[in-house]
Amino acid sequence: MVEAAVVVRDLRVRYGEHAALRGLTLAAARNEILAIVGPARSGKSTLLSVLNRTVEHVPQARWSGDVQLHGAAIRDLDPSALRRRVAMVLPLPVGLPMSIYDNVALAPRMSGVRDRTRLDAIVHDCLRRAALWDEVKDRLSELGTRLSGGQQQRLTLARALSTAPEVLCLDEFSIAIDPITTARIEEALAEMRASMTIVLVTNLLGQARRVSDRTAFLLDGELVEQGPTRELFAAPRDPRTRDYLAGRFG
Repeated sequence: MVEAAVVVRDLRVRYGEHAALRGLTLAAARNEILAIVGPARSGKSTLLSVLNRTVEHVPQARWSGDVQLHGAAIRDLDPSALRRRVAMVLPLPVGLPMSIYDNVALAPRMSGVRDRTRLDAIVHDCLRRAALWDEVKDRLSELGTRLSGGQQQRLTLARALSTAPEVLCLDEFSIAIDPITTARIEEALAEMRASMTIVLVTNLLGQARRVSDRTAFLLDGELVEQGPTRELFAAPRDPRTRDYLAGRFG
């Protein structure tokens, strides 16, 4: 039996009077890439914001239901500790105004890592896994904000990896970067999957087909259909899924 890393049961989220998620139930297995697809305002990004509880910073946001990380209810976990375990990469790159090295070393230092040799190893490993090391290894002291947009997005990914997360949430990571950079990150995801679960929100159906093990289709805050990616794309059961994958709406 495949072990679940994330389990979501009857998740409901409201922003004031607007219902963003309406009783969502799904799971992400350990060491799989789960793609979440659907049109705008289907609740995809809201789901990710619940997984690391950043939704609680949104005014008038309220959520209910049972969300578990490796069997523990996330409501019972310290939010800061949870966000180290469930890392997030947002659509637009956010480079911190510090050196490339310090961008990646920041979270480990905040967790108490002081040994320079260990920090060097973390920085090297995270930049390598984010497919950025070869481009910046000779200029780690330069400001991260001076990198190109694609490089800054990979730096954001390296920073997310620096906490050794159990779950990595990627929210439209390729929306503002070029196809070559997108391909590099997609290739890196296969390696990352060996040590974590990846939940990928994407509007690029080709990307979902290329990188994910399973795909879930959301519409108007509800789960319409989910299944192994190859099967869902080849023979969707629900006509709404079929229409979305065919480009008839969205």
